[in-house]
Amino acid sequence: MKELLTTLAVTIGFTGVAYSQKCKNIPQVKVIMTIHSPIDTTFNYIVPVDLTHIFKRYKTFPAVVNTSIKAGWIKSGLKRTVYFEDGTTAEEHLVTVVPNTSFSYEIENFTTKLRFFAKKVEGDWLFTDLGNGQTKIEWTYKVVPKNIFACAIINGFIIKDLNGLLNFALTILKDDLESGQFKNANH
Repeated sequence: MKELLTTLAVTIGFTGVAYSQKCKNIPQVKVIMTIHSPIDTTFNYIVPVDLTHIFKRYKTFPAVVNTSIKAGWIKSGLKRTVYFEDGTTAEEHLVTVVPNTSFSYEIENFTTKLRFFAKKVEGDWLFTDLGNGQTKIEWTYKVVPKNIFACAIINGFIIKDLNGLLNFALTILKDDLESGQFKNANH
């Protein structure tokens, strides 16, 4: 499977298909979870969390092993490099931060195999106070494809694993917040 994806990635990445050919629907994953933690605590823990703590190896996705910014990742406009266990990197840009409400970011300039398929990834988090110390989280990842063929590969092979990766990461955050053991926090 890995060899097939690599072959397809190289073929699609270099076919010269016009970027004007677009996906009808940009591939995306949305994970939703309720956490038994107040919204301010939840927001202030999640935005600057250590990515090495929540992004472990998951199927075709390598683990995050480092980032170029270790603390203070809570202000829009910041940029950092994310380093993966296989030696690849990506650049992350914190686009918006609305305290206790939402934040968004973009990931670009991948050196991972995703570079053959995606122009960028857009991540959006929405936090809703449910009262009684509960917070609803909606985390959306949009994978902006390079062309229509990449769109088909993303939808057919990548989205399922990405859904698992995000659910796994959100479960780690939920466990941290509900146990009160804020591991590897970048505060």
